[in-house]
Amino acid sequence: MKICFVSSSGGHWEELLCLKKIANENDSFFVTEKGSQSDEFKDYNIYILPQINRCERNFIKNFLSLFFKARKIIKIEKPDIIITTGALISFPFCLIGKLNKAKIIYIESFARVNNKSLTGKLVYPFADLFIVQWKSMLKYYTKAKYTGGIF
Repeated sequence: MKICFVSSSGGHWEELLCLKKIANENDSFFVTEKGSQSDEFKDYNIYILPQINRCERNFIKNFLSLFFKARKIIKIEKPDIIITTGALISFPFCLIGKLNKAKIIYIESFARVNNKSLTGKLVYPFADLFIVQWKSMLKYYTKAKYTGGIF
């Protein structure tokens, strides 16, 4: 079984790193953005993509480019499962992964206590497992599974 771990930099990346033990026990690879603490992952198969922001001028062009990069990586790696903590970078991987028969596991950010994230809203309808880290989020994601914090 091959697992893709994907997230944006910052807090999403820190949460994803809490799952490093799972990565070590499986055939895994990581995808993140420049600016993550990816230097410490020299022993791992890791793809580092440019960071994009919804507020930047070339967002649409860059977001479409991200889909092509995600398609290429998924074609090369052929993951069976995609695990993500969000945000923007993860959506193309989840969507293209799903179209390629990968199982999608989305973990809503620990920071989301009383409202949905944009990526969570987009991935929720097709995620195979949607995890929330706060019980209060079950009212927003009724089919989600509450697991408590992954920290």
